[in-house]
Amino acid sequence: MPASRARLVDVARLAGVSPATVSRSLNGNVPVNPQIVARVHAAAAELGYRRNKIASALRRNVSGLIGVIVPDVANPFYTEVVRGIEDTLRGAGYLLVLCNSDGNEEKQTEYLRLLADHQLDGVILAPATASLQKIEDAVGSGLVVVLIDRRVPGATVDSVTITNRDDARILTAGLLAGSKRIAHIGGPSRTSTAVDRAAGFMDAHVSAGIEPDPRLVIETDYSEQGGYEAMKALLDLEQPPAGVFVGNNVMTLGALRAIATMEPDAAPKIVSFDPLPWWASSLHPVTVGSHPSYALGTTAADLILLRLAEPEREYSEVVLTDG
Repeated sequence: MPASRARLVDVARLAGVSPATVSRSLNGNVPVNPQIVARVHAAAAELGYRRNKIASALRRNVSGLIGVIVPDVANPFYTEVVRGIEDTLRGAGYLLVLCNSDGNEEKQTEYLRLLADHQLDGVILAPATASLQKIEDAVGSGLVVVLIDRRVPGATVDSVTITNRDDARILTAGLLAGSKRIAHIGGPSRTSTAVDRAAGFMDAHVSAGIEPDPRLVIETDYSEQGGYEAMKALLDLEQPPAGVFVGNNVMTLGALRAIATMEPDAAPKIVSFDPLPWWASSLHPVTVGSHPSYALGTTAADLILLRLAEPEREYSEVVLTDG
């Protein structure tokens, strides 16, 4: 009999037992005579029978699937984050459903609705905005939610982030040690990461006793084109900055493209919050922050597995500090 055609009743017939006994023997959740279990497994192997895991999961009221929604799957930072999530979930017997929100709240909401409709066990979310209502709606739909990378103040869910504000302050302070005229290309203020990194930029100025020129602070959209246009605007100033703290790696790519034709000595120094693999070969040296992207993923996966195992446990707000 072809393996794809074998059914539970066929295994029962060959093993000489009832279909219910086959189910109990294969699931292992009810004690069955070991000799019968061996006979059932032998019959299943002979027929090439494979259990319908989806049906089994539905009977146990679990799907074995965890959704992951990130703003940009092409960003190497999130690639490492997702790898950490996948490695951890796979080891626990879960599969990952990856969604790319493009940092768009409407697209994120659509994905959350789809994941809830398909009864996934939970979702690890890097939120497109700091909207508490969106998180409450997701939890209200039945999803177990863990936030990663970005905070949503007031949300009663588990979360894991990094020390955005402190790291931004340290990176900016390095630039201020060489010049008082330092700029910041930041992400959208609807995200906690952009707000925290901009705050760290200001903290460094306060500590140095320097009043930043407001024209040197540009908010954009965490995109390469946004970084390019922001850097061009800074270079067009009558007095361009001596250094620029860029809020993420993708914007840094755009900023480097804007200064590509400049002599290295004439271009502003660039410090980026996140690294990109090829920066070592750039004609314009870049100082980069090193952050625990893989550990963010493994920690978020651990948090959602804990929440699924212990729904009533206290919520955790984990902040990772090591790069």
